[in-house]
Amino acid sequence: MKEFAPDPISHGNLDTASLTHQGGRETNEDTCAWETRDSWAAWVVADGLGGTQGGEVASRLAVSTFLSAFGLEPSLSSEALLSYVAQANQAIKARQAAEEALATMGSTIVAAIRDGRRLRAVHLGDSRFYWFRNGKVFFQSKDHSLPQALCDAGIIGPEEIRSHPNRNVLLGCLGSPNGAMPSVSPEAELEPADALLLCTDGFWGPILEAEMESTLTHAANAADWLGRMVEIRRARERTLLDNDNYTAIGVFAGVKKKP
Repeated sequence: MKEFAPDPISHGNLDTASLTHQGGRETNEDTCAWETRDSWAAWVVADGLGGTQGGEVASRLAVSTFLSAFGLEPSLSSEALLSYVAQANQAIKARQAAEEALATMGSTIVAAIRDGRRLRAVHLGDSRFYWFRNGKVFFQSKDHSLPQALCDAGIIGPEEIRSHPNRNVLLGCLGSPNGAMPSVSPEAELEPADALLLCTDGFWGPILEAEMESTLTHAANAADWLGRMVEIRRARERTLLDNDNYTAIGVFAGVKKKP
């Protein structure tokens, strides 16, 4: 078990921290990692699906393959980001075909790529990307899930996604036979004091966006921010219907103040 342990790095004007925890589950099927090189940075989070062994294998394959593909040909183009995800999907499908025990495994994925001050994100499934500016959510990814589809259709409100009985029903993920298309965010420019959050649903589910914003306002750095959000999550663990694995990467574009 990996207890909360923020893992910080500094790269240029970026401060990054991560955490991953099994929650109330016996094993942790989430994976997260990042890579930096020159003006480039890539952050990736994946939530494995398909059982204890399969989910762990799928999320590790998703993250490692995405970062390998990015490292070979770094790019911010939509085509490149979709290619990185497609290669992760192909790696999972190849492993599905090779091992019967892993035939139904899959994974969500969310990643952000930065080149200098330019940044964009890609995701598939219900792991999320948040971009904060002036302490508020500037951009938020939309889940590939049944509740998100109902929300987009006006049947339920955004505040009902977290509590919807079918919240875990995904309309697309890596390794799925339905061939759902990942979503790519618009390319935009990082500004000083912007913050990024990439996380699995086990993390964002118990933590409201307003709480992400309030903890960000008081955080000294990325590790402090994640720690403050984890405190909120832990306080609610007894009330959770599903105390899932939870994983997050937090990024500060410029350290706000000394811890």
